[in-house]
Amino acid sequence: MVLVISKARDLAKELLTQLETQGHPQTNQSSSLYLALVSMQKRLLTLDPPPPPVSEFVPELVQLVALCEGKLAAIKPLLEEARRLAR
Repeated sequence: MVLVISKARDLAKELLTQLETQGHPQTNQSSSLYLALVSMQKRLLTLDPPPPPVSEFVPELVQLVALCEGKLAAIKPLLEEARRLAR
């Protein structure tokens, strides 16, 4: 699941950069999604304390999937895959 979250984070960063450059209205939404993925990745990779069971990330992943509209739709399949892996 960490690999899928990393891919989603990288794509979110790429989209955020594009949207910022364009002054697109979804810039704030994109920023929120990117920061949430950065936070999730850090929690998954931390050693002390150990990360929570991946199943605990399912509600957060469901919320993030809901953000993936418009320009952010490209991230949705990755988050859905992460959600499937976490269950």
